[in-house]
Amino acid sequence: MKDLLELQKTEFVKNGIPSYNDRVDVLKRCIALIETHDEQIIEALNQDFQNRSRTEIITSEISQTIRNLNFSIKNLKKWMKPQRRSSSFMADTLGARSYMLPSPLGSVGVIAPWNFPVGMVFYPAASIFAAGNRIIAKPSEFTPNTANLIKSAVEKYFDKSEFAVVIGGPDIGEQFSSLPFDHLLYTGSGRVGKKVLSKTAENLVPTTMELGGKSPTIISDDVNLKQAAERIMFVKTLNSGQICLSPDYVFIKRGLEDKFLGLLRETFSKFYPKENASDYTSMVNQSHYKRMIDYLEDAKSKGARIESLGDLDSDKNHTLSTKVLFNVNDQMDVMRNEIFGPLLPVMSYDHLSEAVDYINCHDHPLGLYFFGDSKKEQEFVINNTRSGGVTVNDVMFHLMQAQLPFGGVGASGYGHYHGYEGFLNFSNLRGVYYQTKFDKIFSFLRPPRGKGFELLSKIMKKIP
Repeated sequence: MKDLLELQKTEFVKNGIPSYNDRVDVLKRCIALIETHDEQIIEALNQDFQNRSRTEIITSEISQTIRNLNFSIKNLKKWMKPQRRSSSFMADTLGARSYMLPSPLGSVGVIAPWNFPVGMVFYPAASIFAAGNRIIAKPSEFTPNTANLIKSAVEKYFDKSEFAVVIGGPDIGEQFSSLPFDHLLYTGSGRVGKKVLSKTAENLVPTTMELGGKSPTIISDDVNLKQAAERIMFVKTLNSGQICLSPDYVFIKRGLEDKFLGLLRETFSKFYPKENASDYTSMVNQSHYKRMIDYLEDAKSKGARIESLGDLDSDKNHTLSTKVLFNVNDQMDVMRNEIFGPLLPVMSYDHLSEAVDYINCHDHPLGLYFFGDSKKEQEFVINNTRSGGVTVNDVMFHLMQAQLPFGGVGASGYGHYHGYEGFLNFSNLRGVYYQTKFDKIFSFLRPPRGKGFELLSKIMKKIP
């Protein structure tokens, strides 16, 4: 790994800042890689998960990846342009010029998770390559078949000095985090994120952290509850809830609980009738399946009422129909930890402020969702909470907006890797100043200093 990083850094210095055409070429090669390996991606993911929905893979791992790459290509020329800034002391009128120039950082490390092992390498690659950088990626060891496919595919389309992939478990991950990258992106749990940060700190490596958390959903009493149930279940069942932005728990207006449960059950049955059971994704492995079972047993022992929405449970296949949990509290593991699976706790509120207060008493989430048509209520929720992003009257769809940045805040992470903000995140925003040849005013700053300096000092306090 050290040799790979040294190779990339040497080539970066040798070749200089990549041109627009160079960057477009790299992004197009990423697209070609995904397009020519689409069936292999589907096969590898099904080997790793036992069963992974083919349509979900096409949507989330293939189409969305290509969409992000194409968006970067479409906007790259505009993003790369130096931005003119006003010069201080009215120096522009004398011929001075100031610019903000986005420049590449160099070599960026990417530690990707297992839930979307292809997308979470290539989503950020769209921003990293657009900014003119090189990449060394470490896919998750939890999806070994997909990781090996990514490595072999990347080696077909890229020289290691441009894009390299390393394979391994926690030991390799620890070594990887210790390398002196020019930037490191980590996506995963906050627990491991803290360990990664302790390693990057040794080399003062700047980082971007996408850490997830418990994304809440609030449902007001003035919405189409059937539509809300369908939209929530679409994302909660996507990848069987194994998404950092999956709705982690729901607050609903007291009195609507039974109606909501009935609509959730109706929706699940519509999404996954027996003939469509193969479209329902497994938990990634036995360990994560057991974690869900343990959460359920712990919650039940502490007073939770558990309602199953279907009959797709299978120990052999590591599948669990979505379970709705009522009467939950913060002593339960399901409320203390990010769920990352098909469990949906539901809590009730009388006043909207109760839900907002609960959210504010916990770590800031990656996503926050509010269903309600009242503009006043929408603004109250948005203005009185903090989260990485917000979707109103749906869940997770702020992630799909190419023009919006994606990232967390506080315990859910920091930094962005979507669109223009992602491009800036992986750029060094260099300030470049071209001095005027007119020297009379600036000569007052130099010794020996007299009345001209005193006058200029007073002016400097008032002129930006």
